[in-house]
Amino acid sequence: MFAKHLPPSAELPRVLALDEAAAAELPPEVELTRGDASTPGTFDAVVGRAAPARLATLRERLRPGGRLILAHRADPQSLLAALAAAGFIHCLVEPLDDFVLYRGERPPEGASVGRVQTLATQSPISNLRSPFVFLLITQTPNKPAWNLAPDEKVEWRAATMIDPETGRPALLAFSSLVKAVGFMQASILTRFLSEVNKIGKFRAGVARTWERPLILNPELESVRSLTFGPAYAVDPQTAVVGDE
Repeated sequence: MFAKHLPPSAELPRVLALDEAAAAELPPEVELTRGDASTPGTFDAVVGRAAPARLATLRERLRPGGRLILAHRADPQSLLAALAAAGFIHCLVEPLDDFVLYRGERPPEGASVGRVQTLATQSPISNLRSPFVFLLITQTPNKPAWNLAPDEKVEWRAATMIDPETGRPALLAFSSLVKAVGFMQASILTRFLSEVNKIGKFRAGVARTWERPLILNPELESVRSLTFGPAYAVDPQTAVVGDE
C-alpha cells in the first residue's frame, strides 16, 4: 500500500514508519526509522496509519519536498481537504479495501502553495461509489445523432491525463453532469481540451470494465499543469442515453 507511493530518490530514501505494519510493507532499499510523530529528523517520507488531526505534526518531520503517505478510515474528500488545509501540495487520495490512502508533499522552500495545491482524487474504478460516471469525449465524426448516416461508424475517445507519479494515464471523470459541464465551461474559456465535443454518461458497472483509474471531479487548475495522456477508446453503445 505504501511502497509504490515512495518518492523517487538518487540515494536511499529516509523513511519514518509510524507503526510496525507500515514498516513491514516497505522494501529493503530504504533507510528506515521506526517511531511516531515526535521522532526528530527531516525525512524523505513518513508512512503509516494516522488520522488527519496529526497532519500538522507529521508535516514537521518531513524535509521540504518530502512526502507524507498515510492511511485512515474516512471520506476521501474530507481527507483531501485536510491535506490541503494543512499546507500539503500534489495531494492524492486513493480508496482501498479497508482504508483510504491519502498522500501529500511538503512544499519546497519558497514554493507557492496556492500555485500547486491538489492533483485530484484518483481512484481505482473498483472503488467507485457513484451510480454514474461522466467522461469528456471526442466524437468522430462530430455530428448529432440525427445527422449520421445509418452505416456511419462513430468513435468515442475519452480524455486522459498522465499521473506524474506513476507515469500512467488516468481518465478525467465526474460523478455528475453538473460537475462535468462546469469543468468544460472553464476549459472552453482557457482553450483547454479543445478537441472534446461531448460529455458521455455511463453506468458505474460499465465504468468498472475500463482499464484506467479515474481522476474524479478535478478542478481545472489542479490538472492544467499535467501532461495529456492518450485518448481512451470507449464504446458509444455502452453509454446511457435519454433521461434514464
